[in-house]
Amino acid sequence: MKKNILYIFAILLLFSNCAVVIPSMNYPCTTVEKIFNIHQGMYLNEVSTTLGVDPKDVYSIIETQTKVLVYAYKLEHQQINAKFEKDEQSLRGGSKRYKDENNLYVVFDATTNKMLYYVTEKGRKSGSKKLNEALKLKLLTNK
Repeated sequence: MKKNILYIFAILLLFSNCAVVIPSMNYPCTTVEKIFNIHQGMYLNEVSTTLGVDPKDVYSIIETQTKVLVYAYKLEHQQINAKFEKDEQSLRGGSKRYKDENNLYVVFDATTNKMLYYVTEKGRKSGSKKLNEALKLKLLTNK
């Protein structure tokens, strides 16, 4: 009996030392407020300075002579004390917090490094639905 307990203990000790820790990839994030300050024609370094963070990824598209820089951003929300959740006080105050990390895709001309446009991950998803609806309408009206 003691021998079985020692075996079980040894196995548990062995597995506890084999735990794998996977590091999380928390990138420095910008905010929506800072995104509103970037505009077409800005240079790459100006965009990074305005956003206050470096890109987390870069893609080059040879066919269109563009490059896409991916920035992380978070949405602002208000932290409210649970006691005041259904009270008028919940409409004001609270502490500013950020959550829901998303991607911002900024497209630059590859030769001049000037910004052409940008789109968020959520904008891409909802935009594709809107474009599909518009194309369906156009096809229906052309018949």
